Amino acid sequence: MRVTLILRGVIPCRGYGGIQRQVDWLATELVRLGHHVVLIAGAGSSHPLCEVRHASTDVECRAAIPRDTQIVHTHSWPVEVPFPTLNSQRGFLPDLAMPLPNWSFLSGSHAAQHGRKTFVYNGFPVDDYHLSTSKNRRLLFLAGIARSSKGLNRAVDLAKRFDFGLDIAGGSRWKLLGRSQTRRDGVFFKSLGRRYCFHGIVDGEPKLRLLGEARAFLNPIAWEEPFGNAPVEAMLCGTPVLTTPRGALPETVDADSGRFFETDEEFAAALEAIEELTPQQCRESAATRFPIQKTARGYLDLYARILDGEALP
Repeated sequence: MRVTLILRGVIPCRGYGGIQRQVDWLATELVRLGHHVVLIAGAGSSHPLCEVRHASTDVECRAAIPRDTQIVHTHSWPVEVPFPTLNSQRGFLPDLAMPLPNWSFLSGSHAAQHGRKTFVYNGFPVDDYHLSTSKNRRLLFLAGIARSSKGLNRAVDLAKRFDFGLDIAGGSRWKLLGRSQTRRDGVFFKSLGRRYCFHGIVDGEPKLRLLGEARAFLNPIAWEEPFGNAPVEAMLCGTPVLTTPRGALPETVDADSGRFFETDEEFAAALEAIEELTPQQCRESAATRFPIQKTARGYLDLYARILDGEALP
């Protein structure tokens, strides 16, 4: 099959960039399966296995699509083109008009929030994540720290109340003074002290080390998470997840990979309960459910249905 993948942003991604990584991995797997892939992305993008064309506007994007493409797959850049198209919505935009046909989402919850049914879970190159059986006693928070919905304020409060060390990655502490809600919450000053350690934006081996050595991955989100890449990455490194049951997390975290909480009392019980989970359990759960191979097969099935003339519900 001749597939064109379209996204905003640059591939390969460094630092934060879940969408770019997912499209990068998808392109790699589609080529591995024998398909011809053209990737349209931002200036400076490259990929070792497929042709890359650069575009920054809708006009440039349309012009870059090969005439012999069979299916166009957009990723958070819906653009009307004269080809059969699958549009993947990767953000949380339930009020956004979506007049184009054939939308796919990242989880059952994500699809339902947008009034749709079709979804394909994100996938990961499992072998790139190292199982760590050596754990410290600290918890890890890894997300965009200045976004209040990611829950750093709650994580900082939990660390103080239940007396554990907290590693924080996903931005500089100074960013906490730049967003109005985090500034009002006083997270910058509350997170001063030896209990809290900020690591900034992490990638590569430093990120894998933090994910693997943590006692647990703390994810007290306060929004409808479309999928939750970082929690799954923690599982792949053998680290259980402590999370609120928002958005897709009840789909991505299971009894072998983490526990849920809403109140502080529930958190205390969940923190104790994760001691029953082994690193091997966590990794096997995620590796079985979210390999990139399964994601690619899911999208190939949707491509085939669209090319057969089906309109996705």
